[in-house]
Amino acid sequence: MNDTQPHRTEPLAADLLTRNDRVVRNADELPYLVDAVEDMPNGKVHVTYSSGDIVEYAAGEEVAVLD
Repeated sequence: MNDTQPHRTEPLAADLLTRNDRVVRNADELPYLVDAVEDMPNGKVHVTYSSGDIVEYAAGEEVAVLD
């Protein structure tokens, strides 16, 4: 089966991300798989992706998550 429909994304606050969520960081790239989410004392969130990338987001910052 060939899936030609674009995947839909939904906005989600970074502090609500969980392991295995798929985040679209750049529209022209494949989604990143969330490996871990850590709340920081400064009100930010460290998100570690399975690629090894670590990104810091503001807790309420919206990210695009695949449905």
